[in-house]
Amino acid sequence: MKLISLIVKNIKTLIPYFSLIALYFFFINLEALEEQKTKSIIKSESQINEKESILEDKKQVRISIPVFPYRE
Repeated sequence: MKLISLIVKNIKTLIPYFSLIALYFFFINLEALEEQKTKSIIKSESQINEKESILEDKKQVRISIPVFPYRE
């Protein structure tokens, strides 16, 4: 019984520290979620740009021109 009361007493003294740690991880989690959202937005925008460039490449016809070096 003394052990349980000792543990409860120690937990009561450490509650402010536990709450600060919990608050810290809460804000870190919020920042990570926001960063993940921005990465997904950037990724989707790059995929859209790639699709547009593929469509533009299909419209353009490329002709290869051979180049011969100049000899004196």
